[in-house]
Amino acid sequence: MTAPSLRRAHRSALALVGLALGVCASIRAMADEPPLPPPRPAEFAPPAKAAPEPPPQAPSEGAEACLARLVASGAAAEAAPAPPAPVEGCGIEEPVRLSSVTSLGGDIVSLPDRPLLDCAFAAVLADYVRLVVAPLGQAMLRAKVAAIETGPGYECRTQDRVAGAKISAHGRGLAVDLAAVSFADKRRVVVERQADTDEASYFRALRTAACGWFTTVLGPGADAFHANNMHIDIERHDSSGKYRICQ
Repeated sequence: MTAPSLRRAHRSALALVGLALGVCASIRAMADEPPLPPPRPAEFAPPAKAAPEPPPQAPSEGAEACLARLVASGAAAEAAPAPPAPVEGCGIEEPVRLSSVTSLGGDIVSLPDRPLLDCAFAAVLADYVRLVVAPLGQAMLRAKVAAIETGPGYECRTQDRVAGAKISAHGRGLAVDLAAVSFADKRRVVVERQADTDEASYFRALRTAACGWFTTVLGPGADAFHANNMHIDIERHDSSGKYRICQ
């Protein structure tokens, strides 16, 4: 065989060796990574998993249950028709009229203004009268509390009647303005000014205790709008519901 023929044969052998090595490498790779089956047609694909449903929310107490609990506590209250709401944001979810509260001793404390309130607030107010206002009156002034002047309760208006301000808690039936506490011995303790040190101490005790029962307490000295009354409400001031205004 001539030299050129030998060179051509050598090149052909090298090409065959390279081809064989490539085939071996491909076979080894296929052995290490077995082939995947073809993708499943879309019509046979499993359905997508539905998003988990949120846990059920606890139902609200409801107007009838709230009123029943309020009456069972010794309060004289009755369901009331929804009041007019001429301004957006006003209205009461569970309207009731509160006429009186029975004290721990069994005496009736009258609410002559018969305030129109949301039932949830009426329940807190009744407890405050029964557990704070009446017992402190008996202990500090040695007389039974006969009546409490509260104003109308519900009133569709802005805070402090300022144009453009947010709706007052009164506009949702969540507030009253205490003006005076009357006693069986004919005394009348007025929020604006008290007749003596005993009456002043009594009102100061009521005001201090109110800060634990309500989220807002505004009385004389807080501003000009509350010089002659003590505003109390249960309006939430933040998302936690723990923030309080006590002035």
